[in-house]
Amino acid sequence: MKLSAYSHSPGAHCGSASLRNLADFYGWGFSESVCFGLGSGLGFGYYERGPASRIIMGRNGGLETGYFETLGIDYDERSGQKWESAWNDVRESLADGVPVMLFVDLYYLDYFKSDTHFGPHILLCVGIDGDEVLLSDSEFDSIKRLPVSHLRDAWNSDYGFGPLDNRWLVVRDPTVETPFETAAETAIERTATMLLSPDDGDWKTQGIDGIRQFADDLPAWTELEDTSWCARFAYQNIERRGTGGGAFRRLYADFLDEAASEVGLQEDVPTQLYDIADDWTHLSTTLKNASEAEGEEQAQLLENASDQANAIADREEAFFDGLRKL
Repeated sequence: MKLSAYSHSPGAHCGSASLRNLADFYGWGFSESVCFGLGSGLGFGYYERGPASRIIMGRNGGLETGYFETLGIDYDERSGQKWESAWNDVRESLADGVPVMLFVDLYYLDYFKSDTHFGPHILLCVGIDGDEVLLSDSEFDSIKRLPVSHLRDAWNSDYGFGPLDNRWLVVRDPTVETPFETAAETAIERTATMLLSPDDGDWKTQGIDGIRQFADDLPAWTELEDTSWCARFAYQNIERRGTGGGAFRRLYADFLDEAASEVGLQEDVPTQLYDIADDWTHLSTTLKNASEAEGEEQAQLLENASDQANAIADREEAFFDGLRKL
């Protein structure tokens, strides 16, 4: 059982690429960057639990649901079901010709060959073939196969940014109710507000306040037992691991560039965010170097990273305050 009408394409980020593939499937016509922007995916979180003892993330956790809500698309989302119930729901959706978005720990995805737990990693389930499930994963050029038993482990992992709890999401009615201009304006306003006045939720600190807390804490990372791994993972979460580069800022700048004429943004607005994305990339290089250094050299690099992160916080505060006023 495979969705014959579904066409897979890879992308920059797992969540926004999955949304883009759904946009292609349903004929919504949105690029990946537009999907990311309409979902108000940009953010920042500083976390004290996960693969390393200190974690940063450049997006927020509401991208996928925010996308559907902003566009007025009817969807159904479930989590916390027992395996049998959740799996039956997935099978029924596939039988109805509907792809299912799954939130998983990539450690259990054989084709990744990863020794690090990381979740949620977002992908689309697009078929079942015997004892294997067919997965549309943005990191790869073609549909991947995975034993159903391994999906069970990946789908209910306790690792990552919180328990995954067999979470899934499907589109119930693909009708887009909200005009693009209205949706884009709403999404931009929400993004700016979340960065400037965040609700901390389960994170230690979110938004621009979170960037400043991260910056202020960096010199003290030398006291951690996993200093090098924290620095390495922070580098990866800025520049790799599906961010599109620059802590997701390039992906969001692409959205602003595409939406500029629709929402009346000046041409230099996306350029300003591209410049900020470059600053994040430079910070990631400092963190990567710190992960490979020791002693006083590592301490000095973390001090340098602290200065860079504080400067980024200042730039982002001015940028998003201006964007919200626009």
